[in-house]
Amino acid sequence: MPVVSVIVPVYNAEAFLDKCLECLTGQTLRDLEVLCIDDGSTDGSAALLETWSRKDGRIRVLSFPENRGPSAARNAGLDAAKGDFIGFVDSDDFVDPDFFEKLCGAALREGADVAKGTLKNYDPRKESVYLKEIFNLNDRIRKHKAWFFLTYTSAVYRTEMLRRNGIRFNEDLLFFEDPHFSVRAAFHYDRIAVVDDAVYYYTDNPASVTRKNLSLRPVEDLITGANDILDRMDALGIDNRHYSIVFAFLMDQFIGWCQKYYVSDAVTKRAAEGFSGILRRCRDLSACLSEYVFFRKESDRRALVRELKRDLHG
Repeated sequence: MPVVSVIVPVYNAEAFLDKCLECLTGQTLRDLEVLCIDDGSTDGSAALLETWSRKDGRIRVLSFPENRGPSAARNAGLDAAKGDFIGFVDSDDFVDPDFFEKLCGAALREGADVAKGTLKNYDPRKESVYLKEIFNLNDRIRKHKAWFFLTYTSAVYRTEMLRRNGIRFNEDLLFFEDPHFSVRAAFHYDRIAVVDDAVYYYTDNPASVTRKNLSLRPVEDLITGANDILDRMDALGIDNRHYSIVFAFLMDQFIGWCQKYYVSDAVTKRAAEGFSGILRRCRDLSACLSEYVFFRKESDRRALVRELKRDLHG
């Protein structure tokens, strides 16, 4: 049984696939399997996967005859995984050579169900890593696991914990499926290890579906996902502190959509309706508003300091 199963959904990723699989097969943790799910690719991805699987027996390829979306692909990987831990790497991304060794080692040492690293942006046009990190909530995660609601690919999860609690990706969500998974997972694990120097590199790909889509669909998926999260918190009796952190995150998502100047009025109106709807459901609006205000205040201050440092020091 491998220590970790790495799930890689693949859809028309021919331009990035070699770099991704090279970093995974070159991991210092050798006892791993790489589950590549070809999600109905129409470019040369299938041929590349076949070549890589012949080259390295740790690569297993599963194929969909037609495109079903990244959530279905990841769920197929979850079903097939044999490892004690599960990690996720998107086909246009890559990780440090010791990424999985550090995370799995920390989880085992600390008896944690999840080990969390750091995510940085990579610009493929300049072939360089951004100096600043994005969505680095590690200091907050050390204080409370509820802060782990973004960048789920920067972590490994104990397989038994995911399966025991039925934590999977919602295949009805084309957008917001990532935080929906992260937030749900945090309802069920007790301990999370944080490893700042285990780095995942997110490729800043202007052709990605998330960047191109300005229709109503992302907002509709946010509304669906947010209400499902609220339903689950109510059913599980999530404590007030955990609840307020998650609710502040949901508020931040809706406010972000309400403030986008380049989307249509219909999108803005629907985001405002969704925001109004979750506010009416809030268990303790005063506490959640306070959590949101202080979170944004600190986040905006840190962003300003990062920008100033970058301007001064490069």
